[in-house]
Amino acid sequence: MHVINSRAWKLVLSLLLILTPAIAPAQKVNTSPAPAWLVPFTPDLSKKPNAKNISDGYYLLLLEEQRHTELKSNYQHFIRQIISEAGIQNGSEISVEYDPQYEKLTFHKIVIRRDGKEINRLPGAAFKLLQKEKDLSRFIYSGTYTAYLILEDVRKGDQIEYAYSINGDNPIFNGKLDSRIYFVAYEPIVNYYKNLIVSPQRQIHFKRYNNAVAPLQKSWNGLTVYEWNKVDIRETDNTNFVPSWYNPFTYVQVSEYTSWKEVAQWGMKVNQKPAPGPLLTGKIAAFKKSANGDPAAYLLQALRFVQDDIRYMGIEMGEYSHRPNNPDRVLAQRFGDCKDKALLLCTMLRANNIVADMAYVNTDLRGTVSESLPSPNAFNHVIVHAVLNNKTYWLDGTMSYQRGGLVDLCEPDYGKALVVTDTTTQLTPIVPATRGKIAVREVFTLPDDENKDGKLEVVTTYQRDDADAQRAELAGTSMKDKEKSYLSFYKKLYGEVEIRDSITTRDSLAGNTIYVNESYLVHNIWERDSSTNKLKFTANAQSFYDVLSYISDDKRKVPVSIRYPYDFDYQIILHTPVKWSLDQTPLHLQNDYYSFDYTASIKGQQVLLSYHFKTFSDHIPVKFIPQYVEDLKKMNEITSMDLTWNPGTAATRHPEGKGNWLAIVLAVLSAAAFAALAFVFYKHSVTPAGEAPESQPIGGGLVLLAIGLLFAPMGEITGICKMDVFDYSYWISISDRQDLGNITLVQLFLIMEMMINVFMLAYSILLAVLFFHRRDTFPFALATFYFIATISIYADNSLNHYFFKTEKPQDIFSVNSILWPLVRMAVWVPYLLISQRAKNTFTVPYRPPQG
Repeated sequence: MHVINSRAWKLVLSLLLILTPAIAPAQKVNTSPAPAWLVPFTPDLSKKPNAKNISDGYYLLLLEEQRHTELKSNYQHFIRQIISEAGIQNGSEISVEYDPQYEKLTFHKIVIRRDGKEINRLPGAAFKLLQKEKDLSRFIYSGTYTAYLILEDVRKGDQIEYAYSINGDNPIFNGKLDSRIYFVAYEPIVNYYKNLIVSPQRQIHFKRYNNAVAPLQKSWNGLTVYEWNKVDIRETDNTNFVPSWYNPFTYVQVSEYTSWKEVAQWGMKVNQKPAPGPLLTGKIAAFKKSANGDPAAYLLQALRFVQDDIRYMGIEMGEYSHRPNNPDRVLAQRFGDCKDKALLLCTMLRANNIVADMAYVNTDLRGTVSESLPSPNAFNHVIVHAVLNNKTYWLDGTMSYQRGGLVDLCEPDYGKALVVTDTTTQLTPIVPATRGKIAVREVFTLPDDENKDGKLEVVTTYQRDDADAQRAELAGTSMKDKEKSYLSFYKKLYGEVEIRDSITTRDSLAGNTIYVNESYLVHNIWERDSSTNKLKFTANAQSFYDVLSYISDDKRKVPVSIRYPYDFDYQIILHTPVKWSLDQTPLHLQNDYYSFDYTASIKGQQVLLSYHFKTFSDHIPVKFIPQYVEDLKKMNEITSMDLTWNPGTAATRHPEGKGNWLAIVLAVLSAAAFAALAFVFYKHSVTPAGEAPESQPIGGGLVLLAIGLLFAPMGEITGICKMDVFDYSYWISISDRQDLGNITLVQLFLIMEMMINVFMLAYSILLAVLFFHRRDTFPFALATFYFIATISIYADNSLNHYFFKTEKPQDIFSVNSILWPLVRMAVWVPYLLISQRAKNTFTVPYRPPQG
């Protein structure tokens, strides 16, 4: 059992040099007549396939496979018909793979039939025994061999017939039946026959997949024979984005195991946990001392040690394909595969009274492993199930470069696991409760001249398991290659790009977050359109679109794999030389498989394009594919945006900094009108001057109110100065907006918005004057001000959302929230009504100046 993990090839080669001489001399190919136990089968050798289905210059006239479970023997019999020169090239070699640790290879026949004659090629057949380790790239050494024979003097029209047996079975399974029988081929097979011979006493369970036919059952020589004689011939499938668990082939699973409980019991016997030896005892003692009584710290130390200090390398020969090595041995040699690491970690954790058990998972089938018949071969990987402080942790000893605390550990995406305990009866779901996230910020600075260079700054943040993956990638890739790859990516999008500053990374180990910073210069970032003489820049959201599984066939009958779990937050931020207007509609997609959000916003000379893609499943089912294809089209439409600019027109019509005199004049006139109204109100009194009691000085809680009233006019003035309505370029750009409907109404709204702000400025000044003169009208004026402020903020937010499709404030504490005037009203109005000091302070009526 194994998963892919990067290590140095020198280790693999050195192990091969050590182990190969000790094993190779014992290997040879035996010969003997065909076994006597074979069930009689007579093929029709006169039959021929449809010629148009033959692609490699030969076809199989016969494929026969008989498996005698009681004798642990598997018999294979083939006849190849060579029909062209291509068949001579493709069909003149014989190769058989076997494991000499527990299997014996015996050839029974190698014959070439030509012109009615048989040429026996078995005597003197020069087999080459090649130790072709197909899993070396994954640092797995299994000790398997390939017997390889190149046939000489093969001609067009020849029939090549050969038969062999492989005897033996992996002793780790104690003779228990557990296999998958496939009935699929990509080339024509004229005569097809497979069988399974078992004792009637065996309790065999079958499960058929993808319309596999049920076997014919018969008795023969006191044994039960299950027979199949139908094969599914299909074309090569080049479908992309197929889930790892998806298996379209016709096959039957055969298992003698009755339940997952029985498999767990088998696992208990295979994964016996011996008492730690001296070397491991010393390591455990060192971890305990370093953890200083903290079991969480101890768990993390043990996990990091197994992940990072025990290198990944599996010597899975014979029964050690499933049986782990002794933990002390693994510690001494400092390497092991997944099951070795898991048993070592379990032993360490149990030594500190932490509940820890081995757990079988399937990294390909994931959660669909539950659809299989119970069997040990349903799994291909081993992890650890640990419980600490009533919280479950799924620990993978093969995941190097995992960092952060226990709270940052993400559950591996293996779906379901068989926890190996004496009480296990079912598979246990692995619930993904903690997930990572990737955030990308691409910040462009667009120059004010087409002959100047643009700048691109990129900051990518990886969190939790995404940080683990990025950390491993950075460790295995040189920064030179990384820079070359990133630069190539942006060159394809933006042309003449060069690195401005080298890539820098910052790894926050405690928070398990990695930051990657990139900096580029973009030459000729503006592209001039010869027909309009305008400058154009196209922002491309390729980083987002690359994460999608792109398909266009809405009639597809195969599920589509999508990255899961995945949370991708991507923004393009454009700093532009002038203010822009946008005609972009937000896009929101939400279903059971993914969510997607897109918004485009503008603030002054900054354009912000935001994309957020999150997945909730590892695949799109067939029934949802038409909708997925439709959603892909929608997402594709907003992956790029053009900004066009005519510098000449901008300079003459609305250069940056030119004021909108209409708004300025109206603001001045409004200020004068509102000042006059304020003066009129100032003369108003609640009580006649002669009946007013003596006023107290300002003090107590009123001091806080005084501070707020002093700063209020300054805040109103700042807000008015920042209003876009005073910018002539913005005022003119409104007329180009096709999405705003009635432009006159929009411009009228902007003027009214400005005039209301001027009114609030005049009102705030009036309040300050009334307050410090302790006027009797102040309490009423203050309450009215807060009420008007609440109504105006609500109306302004609603009309902005209506006209400009802006987002309504979600944060109740934002500046534009109606919360603040309501809170101030709730505090100060009751205070002015209830407080005796306030009642004794604001008693002064209006007194005309003495002339």
